[in-house]
Amino acid sequence: MTLRSLWSLLKGYVIIRVTGRAVEDFINEAYTSGVELWNLQRIDERSILGHIYLQDLPEIGKMLKRTDCTGRIERKIGLPFLIMKLSRRKGFAIGAILFSVILYLLSSFVWFVNVTGCDKMSPDTILEFIAKQGVKAGVLRREVDSTSLGRAILAEFPGLAWVGVHIKGTTVNIEVAEKTLPQARSGITHLVAAEDALVTNMIVLAGEPLVSEGDTVAKGQMLVTGIIISPYGYEDTDRDKRHVINAKGVVIGRVWRTYQGVLELVQEFETETGRVEKAGRLSFGPYELRIGPESAPFQTYTEDQSVWEVPFLGGTKPLIGLTATTYRETEKSVEIADEEEALEDLKEEAFAHVKAKIPGGAKILDEREELKYSEERKWVYTLTIETLEDIAQERSEDREGEH
Repeated sequence: MTLRSLWSLLKGYVIIRVTGRAVEDFINEAYTSGVELWNLQRIDERSILGHIYLQDLPEIGKMLKRTDCTGRIERKIGLPFLIMKLSRRKGFAIGAILFSVILYLLSSFVWFVNVTGCDKMSPDTILEFIAKQGVKAGVLRREVDSTSLGRAILAEFPGLAWVGVHIKGTTVNIEVAEKTLPQARSGITHLVAAEDALVTNMIVLAGEPLVSEGDTVAKGQMLVTGIIISPYGYEDTDRDKRHVINAKGVVIGRVWRTYQGVLELVQEFETETGRVEKAGRLSFGPYELRIGPESAPFQTYTEDQSVWEVPFLGGTKPLIGLTATTYRETEKSVEIADEEEALEDLKEEAFAHVKAKIPGGAKILDEREELKYSEERKWVYTLTIETLEDIAQERSEDREGEH
């Protein structure tokens, strides 16, 4: 917020609609008389909207008469109007003050503790440990030393490689990263197809090839097995005559990746109008105090809600509950996009989507684009990129899985 905006809120101002045949005369007279008039907007040929300080309203009334115009206040904004409104509603004012005080007090405590990043370790184990360190719901925020807490967690759990503790509002967020230990291969390693492809070349270093050059393979299909069967006449069911080896090799194939998207020329989106309403609910046991509207006063809106609760000692139901809700009015708009720009954006999206899936080292052989009008009366854009790449992917299997 700028200094000018803050000063305007303190002084109080109104948004006024001026209508008449000579609105230009009204504007000129306002400027020549020293009345500050800003954020002017032309509504139509005979109407304008403008911002005027509260203290200038008497002079504005005289100018409207002199220029044969009419004025109507659309909105009142600022501290003076808020004070007048609260003076007429003492109960509301007391409730608002109480609401603000309790909100401030509750925001000084920690009410939520979250642990993220755990894969093998249970987050509850970390939560139990930090609770013994005094970090739990109800502790003062200033008593939480994030640096010391992070070091204590690292010292307690050797399986963690990194710990980050961040305090945001009434929440303590603990991010952890577990150590990744190399795993020894104890099973059988096969080579399978990473993508649907046409095999063009194979170099098998270890294992038994199950496909040949020129074959079409599906994603996940086994290309080279890590089990070599003895060639000396033993039956397949005799596992003792099988030789287990980790399959190794390179399988080069042609892969086609396709992206298809619809060219959207009519785009709908929602924007905020700037109108905001706030509401609060304070509960103390069975008693409840509401401030502001019970539901959103707008037809279309976005809603932000924050909830703070203080439970009974040893109980499950909250002793004190505080809910703050903000409603922001929105309106739907329709925009007709430029056809060339929309197609260019769709092409960029398609190329980014497809090329993100192409592995490093792959060679692009061909790129094909197609724009067709479908039966659903939509323009459909299709991009196909053909690559030459190593499609062999390792897949491990337990030795019990031999068959």
